[in-house]
Amino acid sequence: MMNKIIAVGTTTQNNKWVNGQSMMFQLFVDHLPQHRIKPVIVDFGLSISKNSNQTRVSGKASLVKVLDNITVVAKFVKALALHPKAPVYINTSQTSVGFMRDFVLINLASRAGRKIIAHQFGANYEQYYSEQTPARQKLINKTLLKTARVIVEGDFTKEQFSFLPGYEDKVAIVPNGLPEKIDSSSILPKQISAKEPVEMFYISNMIESKGFWDVLKAFEILVDERKRNVKIAFSGKFYGATEDKTYQTPEDAKKAFLDRTEKYRKSGLLTYHANGLYGSDKAEAFIKANFFLLPSYYINEGQPASVLEALAYGCVPITTRYRVIPMMVNEQNGAFVNPQSPIEIADAVEMFMDNPQKYQQHSEAAIRDYKEKFTAERYIEKLLTYF
Repeated sequence: MMNKIIAVGTTTQNNKWVNGQSMMFQLFVDHLPQHRIKPVIVDFGLSISKNSNQTRVSGKASLVKVLDNITVVAKFVKALALHPKAPVYINTSQTSVGFMRDFVLINLASRAGRKIIAHQFGANYEQYYSEQTPARQKLINKTLLKTARVIVEGDFTKEQFSFLPGYEDKVAIVPNGLPEKIDSSSILPKQISAKEPVEMFYISNMIESKGFWDVLKAFEILVDERKRNVKIAFSGKFYGATEDKTYQTPEDAKKAFLDRTEKYRKSGLLTYHANGLYGSDKAEAFIKANFFLLPSYYINEGQPASVLEALAYGCVPITTRYRVIPMMVNEQNGAFVNPQSPIEIADAVEMFMDNPQKYQQHSEAAIRDYKEKFTAERYIEKLLTYF
């Protein structure tokens, strides 16, 4: 009987960098003891936190990452030696430096005769693969074929691995589960009241292609042009991405955001949580919010955990029909808008405000879909079947 798993990934407990992937990894290792399995954790997230505010990877930052990965390899070798029969679960990467780490770890585990489950989060592997030389592509294929399974989040991300021989069987879909612990029995469908302001909520990294500028513009339209009784809260740190167009650095973007929102923050219509919201503070924000807004076209977007949180709390999501998001959001529990379309966001919010019964039905459907498809227990049980 399997009683240990060597788990290689990024935890949230010891790192400043917290994202969907690290939350899902933490969820996995936290639940293993409930199945009488001890996680042997090799945390490569400690190095990421040191350089998380870098908008572009400099030569110095690259060298630091290489040295950090050498440390990870040493810890992994020790784990293999101390736990000679334990299978390996590894969160793989879609960057060149990250792949070299994966290449070393997977080959070490394979030589040690271990069963290897690779879990790829995000949805940009196909582009990463296409940009590699034929020799590197061959190396990627040989490395991934040494795994027993490659786990991905949905149909879109599975097709990202169509280059891999036999990918139909090799690549398995496991939709994410909610990484946060909540008492879902106490969550009731939300309602919209004409007497109370409608609360909107954006929680994600403040990256242009995540759509936060579009959310802000939609809020401005609702407040200034349409005189609607709405409030909004933003939560997230500013980071850069290759597809960002408006500002050169996250610092420039943050200054522009604070300048543009100053009058709304002073009036109490807009709140910005610069360091993010976590734990009970985040739960309280979701409970308070009527709408969750994420009109993303971010190149690495996979299956955002924040969408699952919104569903769990009955917070109606307004999102783009982008990549894996439609696995969670549908016309019954939320609404879709086109990327970079703040007027469509404002229209969707306004439509629900004018149809409170329809809004309540969507909130009910959100909670129901979460309970049926996206609980942590369902996620862990399905993931463990591949071991």
